[in-house]
Amino acid sequence: MLKLRAGDRLRVIRELMGLTRDEFAELLGFDYVRLRNVEQKRAKMAEFEYEQVGKMFPELIPYLTYEGNIVISELTASKEELCRLMAAKIEAGQIPRGFYVEEKIK
Repeated sequence: MLKLRAGDRLRVIRELMGLTRDEFAELLGFDYVRLRNVEQKRAKMAEFEYEQVGKMFPELIPYLTYEGNIVISELTASKEELCRLMAAKIEAGQIPRGFYVEEKIK
């Protein structure tokens, strides 16, 4: 199986939340161009960016940092509405294609 870069995983998270790049950048406090460059693998994620995502969405840290599992029960129980939305989208089969994320959903 192909190992995804952090930028790919960040994009999967954004797409599962149903957010545009602009909306996601604003939500996380990232610069739009910086987010685009990370997603397009022109730049690597910085430690503070992992930290920012982790503070807002701790349920997603395993997936973002080392391509661990996305656990639907954790998303469903999250205090973050966007995590609960991700769970609903996953359960409805609305999963971004081409990133092998289906294998990481538990």
